[in-house]
Amino acid sequence: MRAARATAAARSDDRRAAMLAIARAAFLREGYSAASVSEIAAKVGGSKATLYSYFPSKRDLFAAVIEEEVRLMLAPLFEMSETQGDVRTVLERFARRFLDMLLSEDTVAFYRLVVAESARFPEIGQAAYHIGVQHGLDRLADYFLAAMERGELRRTEASVAVAQFMDLCAGELHRKRLFGVVGADDRSEVEKQAKNAVTTFLAAYGAMK
Repeated sequence: MRAARATAAARSDDRRAAMLAIARAAFLREGYSAASVSEIAAKVGGSKATLYSYFPSKRDLFAAVIEEEVRLMLAPLFEMSETQGDVRTVLERFARRFLDMLLSEDTVAFYRLVVAESARFPEIGQAAYHIGVQHGLDRLADYFLAAMERGELRRTEASVAVAQFMDLCAGELHRKRLFGVVGADDRSEVEKQAKNAVTTFLAAYGAMK
């Protein structure tokens, strides 16, 4: 009985993953409003009723796609041990990984999609922000607080420091990427942006010697 339940749960998880993969492709290709739930369900091999048993509405499906996309994008960002190395080394490592993620084809495509749909569907933008951006800010704030305790950063409001650091990391390079001025794999630009961001940040938030 237990084995049968485990097998059924695994099949359900696989079906859900297939739905998300097909929906992801549809949303990126056609946009939120034009993507057809009926076509997504048909490609999965089921009915709209089956799809809605997993995701009660199209917006729930889109939110789930965003959540999964963000999870996959953020996972490599926090794989490294943030406590290994001095604060400059750790922040530069993080900045490089953040930029690699931010400039990737998938991230740029989803960024453009969410921004395009947020005017008509504000809840889509709000969901993407809280699932993605705010989650990243909260994770990094834990490191900042620990660094403040160790005396490596001056004591201040961690959430403000994190937001400013992330903005410094993205900076001009992210704007250029969105406008197609640079590609996703310009390593020299990533290295320069990462180092400049950390230098500027530590000039403001580094512990006074």
